[in-house]
Amino acid sequence: MGANSELSQLYGACMAGDLSVAEKGNVRGALRALAAKRTELLHRPELALGVAALAQRYDKRVREVADWKPKSSNAYRQLTSLVRHLFDRYGNTPDWLIDSWTRLTLVEDGVNLPDLTLHLGQGHSLRSFSQLPVPLNKRVEHGLREAPAGCTFREALRYAQLSARGALAWWGVVMESRLGRAPLADDAFWLSVVDFFVAAPMVDPRHFGPVCDWIHQKRSVGIGTEPAQPGFTLKGRSMASVLAQTEQWHRGLARARRQSGGAVIPGSISWAGLPVANFQAGPVRIEQLTTYGQLQEEGNAQRNCVATYVQSCRMGNCGIFSLTVDVPVA
Repeated sequence: MGANSELSQLYGACMAGDLSVAEKGNVRGALRALAAKRTELLHRPELALGVAALAQRYDKRVREVADWKPKSSNAYRQLTSLVRHLFDRYGNTPDWLIDSWTRLTLVEDGVNLPDLTLHLGQGHSLRSFSQLPVPLNKRVEHGLREAPAGCTFREALRYAQLSARGALAWWGVVMESRLGRAPLADDAFWLSVVDFFVAAPMVDPRHFGPVCDWIHQKRSVGIGTEPAQPGFTLKGRSMASVLAQTEQWHRGLARARRQSGGAVIPGSISWAGLPVANFQAGPVRIEQLTTYGQLQEEGNAQRNCVATYVQSCRMGNCGIFSLTVDVPVA
């Protein structure tokens, strides 16, 4: 078995971290059990993280690998089937959560998804899980359990929050805005922005994303000579005034671009960036964008207004980062 072989990569993933002797023995037991089933899972490096998470939690199983009968030759389906067999005592863990074991990252928004799987699989309530980034009520927990397969944790959470508000029609719009892209922070406030729009049904949903960008600028960076207003809220404001101020801000940005050295800002315009190092771990890369061309490319790819932050970036008031996950071709 070579150092770069598929089995070596899997073994390395399984033994990663500071494991005790007992934990290493537990991992070996899981791998032997999988080997006895002659499953394809041992030969798929792209699933190594999921298999490693399974092996490291093998002592928490509620059933034996020997009793598992895969119904598909597809390795991804085999892994989800095995996870449900081993850890889902009552068979009601959400599909989106089981599916997360096949992804290249198993922690989203601070939530360890395998740990959450075991928590729910033992019959505990979702609200009692200690790693949740935001508090849940019963209605939101029900929505999280009902979120569609294939969701990330954040997509499932937004689905649940909107379902509890009777506003599922806004799910796609919300996920394309800051609420879908930015880390979960000040969640109650941003949900109040959703409520503000839902209460005005005649407003075109396409305004939601730009308004969120304007609010973020106003709360976190400041507009023009105006300092940041962290306590800014929409209370007492009309939709008409909010849309007018958002439009005025965007027009001002466009005018500033035209007046800064020519008709348009050259894509080669660059800045030093914030003193935060880029990050790479396996297929995951986080890179700070430090040219206007990069901001434009990111904005076009994600369909957002990130390029409008060029002046704030150049002044050092904020930094824009791009996260990329390289998914290997099966």
